Amino acid sequence: MTSLVSMRTAFHVPDDLTELDQWLLWRYENRTKVPYSTSGRRASSTDPASWCSYDEALDAWYRNSERWTGIGFVFHESDPFVGIDLDDSLDEFAIPKPWARGIVERFADTYCEISPSGHGLKLWCRGALPSNVGKVAVGDGGIEMYSRARFFTVTGRSFRGAPLQVEDHAADVLELHAALTRAHGRWKHQPGTDGKIAHGRQHCTLVSIAGTLARRGVCPEAIEACLLVVNARQCERPGPPENIRQIARSSSRWMARREAPGS
Repeated sequence: MTSLVSMRTAFHVPDDLTELDQWLLWRYENRTKVPYSTSGRRASSTDPASWCSYDEALDAWYRNSERWTGIGFVFHESDPFVGIDLDDSLDEFAIPKPWARGIVERFADTYCEISPSGHGLKLWCRGALPSNVGKVAVGDGGIEMYSRARFFTVTGRSFRGAPLQVEDHAADVLELHAALTRAHGRWKHQPGTDGKIAHGRQHCTLVSIAGTLARRGVCPEAIEACLLVVNARQCERPGPPENIRQIARSSSRWMARREAPGS
């Protein structure tokens, strides 16, 4: 019989999440994901007393997998996490659909996993939201964003080897939140069907990529080389190389100042 230790080894979730006692169990009831505590009583995404540790949730699921469908993580205002649910965002080949590609690319450096249905993706990142965003129809799917009083099912099925890290995307989640909540909830900044980075978005996207690489200690030359490839191959209207060099230099200088003693 598989032990809890081997089960945990096979179930990959970022330590950023497992270190918090914000876990619960869930199961389907009339096609709805209903949360439960390890006591067997209904859990609430607003009642911390009904939550438990990651190990407790995993153990309860392992010991009674016929009763529970899986485990889930609860977002709370005290933690720094934001969850983005891209519903029905994968095609039959498990490739992100055109409307979801831009988001998947923007958040490629943070944890992302495949949803229980196998047709959607869930992203975790660091940031803060002015409010939760219920499902907004986009393309043939939908987007939801939460930072409090909601739970995400957790499958541990990372998408395309996504990193087991929850990265800072504070500016990106605010921009996506604003786009989803304006104009009667319809997202006006969908990427083109060819997956290209739109002209009006490419500078911010390149700056975001450069900042992520700089935070990971990548040297300016390597950052520039990466941005040049993205600029040439993925930008709708590639910018001049000098602009790319400036972005790479600026991100590295910013990181150096941030890490300088006394900063």
